[in-house]
Amino acid sequence: MSLTRRALLASGAVAFADGARAQTTRRPVIGYLSGRSLATDAHLLRVAQEALKEEGFVEGQNVTFEYRWADGDFGRLKALATELVARKPDLIMAVGGTPVSIEAQAATSTIPIIFTIGFDPVKLKLVGSLARPGGNATGAMLVAAALEGKRLDLLKEMRPDIGTAALLVNSTSAMMSELEADAQRAAAALGLALHVDRAATVAELDRVLADLATHRPGALAVSIDGFLISQRQRIIDWAARERVPAIYPNRDFTDAGGLASYSPRWEEAYRWAGLYAGRVLKGARPGDLPIQQPTTYELVVNLRTARAMGLALPPAFVARADEAIE
Repeated sequence: MSLTRRALLASGAVAFADGARAQTTRRPVIGYLSGRSLATDAHLLRVAQEALKEEGFVEGQNVTFEYRWADGDFGRLKALATELVARKPDLIMAVGGTPVSIEAQAATSTIPIIFTIGFDPVKLKLVGSLARPGGNATGAMLVAAALEGKRLDLLKEMRPDIGTAALLVNSTSAMMSELEADAQRAAAALGLALHVDRAATVAELDRVLADLATHRPGALAVSIDGFLISQRQRIIDWAARERVPAIYPNRDFTDAGGLASYSPRWEEAYRWAGLYAGRVLKGARPGDLPIQQPTTYELVVNLRTARAMGLALPPAFVARADEAIE
């Protein structure tokens, strides 16, 4: 073989090796689709990324994130999901509201999806079962939607004299009918007259709050929903102004000045999302990873808000709180 031919073969082998190395060292891409915003969810994103790091993946080093934030406008989710799928990420993390998981699943049946979700994904037909999801999706469910009755019970414990309460829900929620039925059963058992108010837009929410200011319920419970969470300051300010005791679906509300909240620890769900994302990047199939459920629930009470409202909370209620914000 001539020297020239040997040189050509050698250079070709080097080029092939370089190309193979480039392929094997390509950073996997995680599409991060959230119904909320970075401003509200930075702490939850950090939890997911810390869990991902435990599996050996660090953003900017050996994994890349493509972010899409709906900023509370759930009408944008379909377009954002379609846009993200077109980027062909290695997996999609669908977080920040049940509609996010639904739109992600509608956009792709092949790209792995890791979700956090407030409703039962089996009832929503996103997975086959909790133990063996099958298909391309898995993740963690917050079962927050099943807690409306518990929140009403806590309202009654907070204010034993109340006879009426309002429940604020999103009219476009995929599980609205079931959620309302559960809440009505719990209210009946507590001797509460429950009125359900529905809002899916800022304009509708303003109308509902104006109506509530006129009808003056004894207390307010806010349902788990990404839109309502994105509007939490509007709701908190209304409750403070009208001096209506309110209980909320997660501690974002109490941290922002809401009176009380009862929910699973959302950090737990996001930790599982990060761990599962890492395992899928290593080759695990989403359909083989069981849906995780929360093990820790927390009652948070904001005593500063209670004092500002002139509300004397029963000592037994305050004593059972996992955290009391002074």
